[in-house]
Amino acid sequence: MKTIKINEFTYLKKSKIHNNGIFALKPIPKETKIIEYTGELISTEEGTRRCELSQAKHKKNPKNGSIYVMTIDKKHDLDGDTPTNYAKYMNHSCETNCEYIQEGKRVFIQSTKNIKKDEELTLNYNFAWNEEDYFEHPCKCGSKNCIGYILDKDDWPKLKKHLEKINKIFKKQ
Repeated sequence: MKTIKINEFTYLKKSKIHNNGIFALKPIPKETKIIEYTGELISTEEGTRRCELSQAKHKKNPKNGSIYVMTIDKKHDLDGDTPTNYAKYMNHSCETNCEYIQEGKRVFIQSTKNIKKDEELTLNYNFAWNEEDYFEHPCKCGSKNCIGYILDKDDWPKLKKHLEKINKIFKKQ
């Protein structure tokens, strides 16, 4: 893939983490609103349906079925799987340099630290802990503190406890 300029701060190119990624076109100061996560505002029921459809596609072929739906409020989700939403290409990392900022029904990506020119911009996708399917979302960020799975940082202790339990079972065998 060739490099594509997105806005004054970013460009899109091939990523070492996963497929394509968003990179800094120039140094970006901490707390800079970088890009809006745009898409179709839908009901939470429709958002759930689309997520389930994407997960089913992913199970059949791991290269398909990316999930771009995020919760806005109790009644609304935002489906970012649109051609003009370049923010959907931001990769997950266990050591992030950006975060989601919600303003009403709009979502922006903001830097959480100073970002160097050509550094990849990363987020925590904040997937909720689910003992039945956490392993379907392995993390490939490569950071020294990688937890191994795409998971909300608040849920890392649950994963660690679960993995300790599994390790004890295998040690007994």
